Amino acid sequence: MQRCVLITEPVHEDAVSLLTQAGWQVIGPGAPMQPADAVMVRVHPVTEAQVADFNMISKHGVGVDNIALTAANAAGVAVMNTPGANAGAVAEQAFLLMLALARNFDAQRVAMVAGQAAPRMRGLDGLRLLVIGFGASGQRLARLAQASGMIVTVQSRNLDLARAAGYLVAADLPDALRQADIVSLHCPLNATTKGLLNAQNLALLPKGAMVINCARGGLIDEAALVASLSAGHLAGAGLDVTQTEPLPKDHPLRQMPGVILTPHAAAMSDGAFRRMGMMAAQNILDHFAGQPDPAHIIVVAGPSASRA
Repeated sequence: MQRCVLITEPVHEDAVSLLTQAGWQVIGPGAPMQPADAVMVRVHPVTEAQVADFNMISKHGVGVDNIALTAANAAGVAVMNTPGANAGAVAEQAFLLMLALARNFDAQRVAMVAGQAAPRMRGLDGLRLLVIGFGASGQRLARLAQASGMIVTVQSRNLDLARAAGYLVAADLPDALRQADIVSLHCPLNATTKGLLNAQNLALLPKGAMVINCARGGLIDEAALVASLSAGHLAGAGLDVTQTEPLPKDHPLRQMPGVILTPHAAAMSDGAFRRMGMMAAQNILDHFAGQPDPAHIIVVAGPSASRA
């Protein structure tokens, strides 16, 4: 019997071809939620009520906060992701936002149009960068930042890798924040990290510090961020992700000076988009062949999995 995969959002055409050439029926991309052997999702939620409609959930990307993992585990439904597929692209976006803020790029453009002299700018050389989370994208950003003359400190659950790579490490987040000119978030969104940069933690940053987020919007308390920017404590923020996407047109972050907003674009480089799609498709084929890559498994399939 021909197996069926539901693809909820646009993916690279090569990923679709990989599945169809393997004999799979593909519903989508862009199809509404419906039962299938497997589902491939980007940011579309897979709720507790929906997980049992599938044998396997393949995440097109790394973060799995849009998938009801507890329910998937209880139902025996496998969940896999694509670690490292978009790491370089995410690091590029974070570095772009840092550089644009530190070089006062908006003011440079205004000055050019108005025929004015170049504005003063901080630049990145010598600034202290705190990388929170040291997965693939955090590692790539750390290398880019260090090559640009920044002083890099890593705060993560496991600091051995960062220590071995020669970076400064910080086991205590409050102390690390007190020493950071720029904070860049590269950690997953879960119950522990939700609202990580809240009013209390933002206040620990030195006056004039900047915040970069290309991970998940829920890592930052946006009301606290707006308050800190309005008070002049923070000098700027570069946000590729927000709590609500797309960001409402009347959201105060849209009007804040010193804020650069991008539309969840970090992973959308040509190479990263194809890699995520191909890995997500291969995860489906590998799972049903009984040979899933252990490094890609988030939830292991169990005997209670449905047979959609």
